[in-house]
Amino acid sequence: MKKIFFTLLILFSTFAPVCAQHSDKEYKQFFDENREIYISHGFEAYSRLIFKDDGTFTIDGFDSHFCDGTYSFQKNKIIINYPFNYVDKVYTKTDEERANSFNEFGMNSDKPTEYIIDLDISNIYNQGAYISKDKIFWSNRPSAPYKKYEFNGIPCIKYPIKIRINENLKIRKTPSLKGELVHIDYFNYEKRQYIEDRTVVFKGEEYKVLAKTVTDDTIDGITAPWYLIMVEGPAWPDAQTEMVWIFGGYVSILE
Repeated sequence: MKKIFFTLLILFSTFAPVCAQHSDKEYKQFFDENREIYISHGFEAYSRLIFKDDGTFTIDGFDSHFCDGTYSFQKNKIIINYPFNYVDKVYTKTDEERANSFNEFGMNSDKPTEYIIDLDISNIYNQGAYISKDKIFWSNRPSAPYKKYEFNGIPCIKYPIKIRINENLKIRKTPSLKGELVHIDYFNYEKRQYIEDRTVVFKGEEYKVLAKTVTDDTIDGITAPWYLIMVEGPAWPDAQTEMVWIFGGYVSILE
């Protein structure tokens, strides 16, 4: 009997941190910090759901007003009441188009919608989110650094440092010499230099690191982690950005 008791005690101690309890104040603070759910549709095109102080909400686009209505806030839940006032008759003319428009926000088009606030969920970028149906809307809170996360299924450690590239380095979709190369155009504004379809970052460039691999790799006799960075293409006509992996054996850490 004593053995069973201690076994249950150990299991409870292990599980307890996962089931973190949060106060009403913590949920309210999160809600006040994240009153807007923003969905981008490309260059200057977007939709946003805004929860107002007076218990009403609106959904607006770049140049249109879709709908409005009322909601209630209850500890870790936001309930969007139904029915609501549907206004838009330009972009969504059929019931199916309306349903698709609402589904982008995880909303129902024919009954109340419930958003759950999860303060513990996190990814490599953010901590905390609204969850509705299969939709996750991340908060503006940054997740904790130097902790283990996954990026596109790859275990990694969030590692906010700045680096300088010491040799031209291949940019890859996965942290491996077998990883597929990433292709992105390059434009140097100072030198007015344009390179189409580059697959490297250049010596002398500086980047902020988002994450590093959990384990190191040894290449050319050098042991180092792979770093996850963001590379950008020309701003016009379409601003292209890619998250890429580079081997860390040929970089200098600046901060």
